[in-house]
Amino acid sequence: MAVAPLNKFITIAVPVAPGEQTVYTAPTGVSSIVLYASVANVGVNTYPTVTLTHRRKSTASKTSGNTRNIRVIKDAEIPPNDSLVIIDGRLVLERSALIQDSVIIEGTQSGIVAVSTAQYDNNSGITTITTSTPHGFDVNDEVTMSGLAFTCGSYTGGLTTSIFPSPQKSFIVDTIEGSVGTSLTFTTNSGVVAGIAHTYVSGGQVAPLQMELIMSILENSTT
Repeated sequence: MAVAPLNKFITIAVPVAPGEQTVYTAPTGVSSIVLYASVANVGVNTYPTVTLTHRRKSTASKTSGNTRNIRVIKDAEIPPNDSLVIIDGRLVLERSALIQDSVIIEGTQSGIVAVSTAQYDNNSGITTITTSTPHGFDVNDEVTMSGLAFTCGSYTGGLTTSIFPSPQKSFIVDTIEGSVGTSLTFTTNSGVVAGIAHTYVSGGQVAPLQMELIMSILENSTT
């Protein structure tokens, strides 16, 4: 008896952080169609730019890891209080024994600051971020973070290194140390991971939230 194909609509809504981030990878046994994608400028008097890429990675044994990047749009500027429709039609993504397709987004914006150190309290969920130069944030500002490396334990024992946050999300500034414009330290609630301590290793950037991506995708089962 034939099995009816699975048709499933999903919506992805994520903040666009500085640098490159993978926003969607076609699951195994699924052919995905991106029906719509847009990026909105949610900053104040900012002019960020965005690049969207279709990335095809080879999973065949002889060519494993080889990638082909096709830019759907490159360095497109989004004016204040406006949005940019990137896909309004069909972008087909595949996943098979030989290939793996993903959608990659990269944002360029102002206000990016490097992280000097970070501390995470796994009981309260509070993360304390110290930046190398003044961050410029105030209480209740919405920010993004990217590329912070932490070591953490696992439920099965042993240490792993994880890049935070994954998946990407936005955060609200709860407190700052000192005055706006000179403060180097702020706190945010990033959620509780009870019983698993996290130790900051290196890296990371923080920035004011300036862009948000929304995508509509139709997933079709190929198995």
